[in-house]
Amino acid sequence: MNDRYSGKMERAHQRATTGPEGACPGPRTNAERRATTRAAILNATIEALYRFGYAGATSTRIAEISGFTRGAQKHHFDTKAKMVAEALVHVQAEMLEELNARLSAVDDQNLLTWLTELWHSLQSPLFVAATELHAVARIDEELRSLLVPAEQVIGRRIRDFLITVLKDKGHDPDRLVALGEQAVNTLRGMAFQHLLAPSEQRAKRQMRL
Repeated sequence: MNDRYSGKMERAHQRATTGPEGACPGPRTNAERRATTRAAILNATIEALYRFGYAGATSTRIAEISGFTRGAQKHHFDTKAKMVAEALVHVQAEMLEELNARLSAVDDQNLLTWLTELWHSLQSPLFVAATELHAVARIDEELRSLLVPAEQVIGRRIRDFLITVLKDKGHDPDRLVALGEQAVNTLRGMAFQHLLAPSEQRAKRQMRL
């Protein structure tokens, strides 16, 4: 697991067990405890998918990683399919938030900089977990019915992320959407190729086209 993602997992677990960093001391509300427990379970779900695959991401393993019981999982999620689909959306939102924070500290806000940062974000257990789920969803109707809308949410988020930098290039709105969608699909295809045959040199060459 890469260092960025590993650190995020540790921070998520800390929030779930002791509260957010920098939070004022004192008892948390029930809603805060539920939210942090849910977040820890979702992050642990992605880690379990990455390490053990869909079949191996059992409730027992997720409980061991998250530090919360199998009963806590059942309390928040009716089925495994619902939990893994929500986990993708949840963790991807956290990653985009961190990505925006890193880019805000960069002076040269050009398209290549944004694409490069987005590309690095796809070199994570989240993408591996998503690829695992895509394969399973081919024959699992329940998972497919939940994964399609989850992937649509993720795709729109990444597209809108790219549109932020493209909007200053003088394109009309429809053209911006098309360019954003094309960039998302291209980067995902590159990430899949990189998963099977890693090559940073090839990735750099492709992003400069």
